[in-house]
Amino acid sequence: MHPGAATHRSATIGLATSFVFAACGGAPPSYRPGELTPEQIGVCRDADRAYHENSKDYPALRERIAKDPVMTAWLVRVFVRDLITVREGRPLGEDDELFRAAARIENPVEARAMAEIRQLGAAAVPTLVGDLLLHSQPQPRELGIELLSMVGAPAVPALQEVARTGEVRPRRSAARALGRIGVDGAVLATLRELASDGDFTVRADALRGITGGGEPARALLLERLQQDGDPFVRRVAAQALGNFPGRVSAMALVEFLERCRREQDTAGETAAQKTLQRLAGVRSMREPAAWRQHPWSETAIVPTGAVGTGATKGDPK
Repeated sequence: MHPGAATHRSATIGLATSFVFAACGGAPPSYRPGELTPEQIGVCRDADRAYHENSKDYPALRERIAKDPVMTAWLVRVFVRDLITVREGRPLGEDDELFRAAARIENPVEARAMAEIRQLGAAAVPTLVGDLLLHSQPQPRELGIELLSMVGAPAVPALQEVARTGEVRPRRSAARALGRIGVDGAVLATLRELASDGDFTVRADALRGITGGGEPARALLLERLQQDGDPFVRRVAAQALGNFPGRVSAMALVEFLERCRREQDTAGETAAQKTLQRLAGVRSMREPAAWRQHPWSETAIVPTGAVGTGATKGDPK
């Protein structure tokens, strides 16, 4: 180890810990993973050292920790700490960062922390929900959405619970995470409930997350496009229809475009035009009559997306 490595790592851990405290500061008081015993503290310290030194002892320590929910919560926070440290300390604008971004090279610390969270899977979910998704500040919530969607299917039950019982902001976050994981029958049922929520922002985020789910998902978007009482939600539905190519979506968007003109909804008109351009593979705005004459595919290429994949198919050109 380099002579200054230990000092640097100590300083980094101290900085990262402050980020974790900030990230967890808004977590609900009801979320407490539990207190570590002196013996558990020793195991966790050994795991922290082994992980950051890439020791061969780390896998066995991780396996031991993963069997205990209190130690698992601590370990997940270590990985979140590292992620926040990397992202908060990223020197934007420096040449090496630009080159790395251009080459799509991941930061190795960030990539490793995310891989560890993914490997923990369902065991990581309570901490990701309690510390991040339910946070009062937007940045930790965004990180929670990202990490829970990365965990995938094992996170779905917890997200559905938040969607049913959470406050407005957590319901919105749960909707977005579910959509990013992928839309199957169970997830679509939850998103459908949220799409009828009394809060328009929840309805919007439920629709914004629908990028798969086949014909039933598109039917939900068409319903909200035509029937929702809030213009913002209708615009979001129009934008989300861009994930469902075909004549059915296009004609619904043309009708929405005409409605927006009648109601002088400029933002809605712009959303309809942009989505139609996306579906048609063109860059110019057109009049409704011209959009109707476009050779749209009669058989929609509807993305079927499954939980854990978030798969979609591209728009026809």
